[in-house]
Amino acid sequence: MKNNDLLNRNSLNGRQIILWSCFFFGLVFASIITAAITGILSIGTKPLLTISIVLQDLLVFIIPAFITARFITSKPMSFLKLNIAPHWREILFVILLLAISMPAMNYIVYLNEQLSLPDSLSAIEQWMRATEDAAKAVTDSFLKGNTFLGMIGCVLLMGVLTGISEEMLFRGALQGSLSQFRNSHFSIWLAAIVFSLLHFQFFGFVPRLLLGAVLGYLLVWTGSLWVPIIAHAINNSVVVISSYIFATADVAATSVGTTFETFGVPTNGGFPKLAFISLVLTYFLIRYRRYLLPSHK
Repeated sequence: MKNNDLLNRNSLNGRQIILWSCFFFGLVFASIITAAITGILSIGTKPLLTISIVLQDLLVFIIPAFITARFITSKPMSFLKLNIAPHWREILFVILLLAISMPAMNYIVYLNEQLSLPDSLSAIEQWMRATEDAAKAVTDSFLKGNTFLGMIGCVLLMGVLTGISEEMLFRGALQGSLSQFRNSHFSIWLAAIVFSLLHFQFFGFVPRLLLGAVLGYLLVWTGSLWVPIIAHAINNSVVVISSYIFATADVAATSVGTTFETFGVPTNGGFPKLAFISLVLTYFLIRYRRYLLPSHK
């Protein structure tokens, strides 16, 4: 490696150094600010989580992505592909793709959750499951007991803002910087792997990896970062809205909520017919996407 590659905007090494230096600096800075707020102010769990999420989205994702793009070019919005508005047909394609693929994704989530490590690694598996249970408990406590306005706030925070921030970093900055040196498939899948790994939810790694890859291909197919942002926001918002609906509904609706989460997963352990049909339809939707998506150069 040449010395001048370390901070050269035209080298892959230089771009990654800037991106991940800003990422980790933002992570530390956000943690320090959150800890300071916790020590100074006596606030409830939800307000503290709200502040923490906003700080993380801004300092860990949005600002590092923008700094990296600005380091590479004088037109960061163009590099991140935020200057191209989504077409209504692209939004329709996203909605169809998410709806049709849901049973297949639910089944993949189910399979991933059933994975277990060898007995020799049981201690690691217990730690991994405990970590995910703790993260889920925090999320559940944030979503539980919301009013309608509170639910709207969660959609804006966990759906819209998180969708914007994570897509700016992983698809805009990371995939964008990789794609100028590697082929698009390599860039998409590497960004998806990093995207899934950094969520530190090991028993959800595979479905999140696939989601990241789909978001990456949406960027390539449409040329607009707003398309994967919309897909990401919808995906997260469905979780928030369904949690609100089923938490405030009666017992019958709660059973519907359970069915919604396991839609496509056979209860008797038989062949997942619905998930298989979903997978086939998803394949054909992607294969013949040109009939739905506007032409993109």
